[in-house]
Amino acid sequence: MPKIVDHDKKRQEIALKSTAIFLEYGYKNIGMRQLCDKLEMSKSAVYYYYKTKDELFRAATEAIVNLDEDVLAGRPLATSASIDQQLDNFTLIFKQMSPRFFQEMKLVSDYIDVIGVDSVAEDPCMQIANQKYLNMLETYVSAEHSDTLYTLLLGLLNHQVMIGTDLDTDYVVTQASRCLT
Repeated sequence: MPKIVDHDKKRQEIALKSTAIFLEYGYKNIGMRQLCDKLEMSKSAVYYYYKTKDELFRAATEAIVNLDEDVLAGRPLATSASIDQQLDNFTLIFKQMSPRFFQEMKLVSDYIDVIGVDSVAEDPCMQIANQKYLNMLETYVSAEHSDTLYTLLLGLLNHQVMIGTDLDTDYVVTQASRCLT
């Protein structure tokens, strides 16, 4: 009897596994052959789902952002949330991104080095990440302040990297509350 494969699920699985590989090796230092080796899949199997490294990178970008958003499932939406719930949602996003943020920034720098700084605004991967995080902040924290909150989120994550230690949750909440009140 032939094996039944859920192709959508397999495609998502490959994208999510690729995220970890890109975070470890960067963008420009790994090709499709190495990605296939790390995924422990044949080239033909990976190419069935993703025709290019760029296509796989785009899918991996979307997969990791979707994983971040899954943390908010069941949380109150910004339109009906209290200020404390909005702050809790902001903190959840911060804590979800925090453990891998340094590796992500290295990957983003590596990727931008390949596409060029002048191409960032039009790049599909950069647009996916930026738009999805902005949408997450609009939906779960505040539509009115989403741009400021996104800037704050990235700033707090960078601050944490630069001081070499986790920021206190109360500090994160205090900074976010300044945007919301």
